[in-house]
Amino acid sequence: MTTVPVTGQFGPPLFSVLSKKGVVVDAKWPTPKRRRLGSTGYLAVVGALFLCVAQVSSARGDSASCIAKVSAYVAELDALLSKERNWITPYDDLNERYFPFRDCEADALLDAIRRSSFIRSISYGSRTKEYLIHFSSDEVLVGFGYLVSEKKSTFSTALWVHK
Repeated sequence: MTTVPVTGQFGPPLFSVLSKKGVVVDAKWPTPKRRRLGSTGYLAVVGALFLCVAQVSSARGDSASCIAKVSAYVAELDALLSKERNWITPYDDLNERYFPFRDCEADALLDAIRRSSFIRSISYGSRTKEYLIHFSSDEVLVGFGYLVSEKKSTFSTALWVHK
């Protein structure tokens, strides 16, 4: 007699026992072995859960990484505003790479923004609790909003100004 695995459409393979003439004599589904986790297994599961929670908490609520992101954005934006005068696409690409900003402390965000050579205005809407920030060269206007209560940017835009 020969044991032959037969794959089915709805589950694991069915093992059949065939006689010499090819007739099915016996068939059964394999059963998975159930093993209990030992102390090492439980520690591995707890460790994996801890790492997942740590990664989620570091992804949110990290003002320092947000400020680093804003600072890098401002540096690249200044470089663009000083040289790019005819194309709006590089500004759109820059905004796509950096936005949205999340979890920045407002004062630190404003400090990073004020380092720009091209900052033109920072206004605050007391009703909306939102900062509106504008940068510009003679040809391009770039801006975004930042909601203080939600700690996130609300929009980003770049416009080519024809003079």
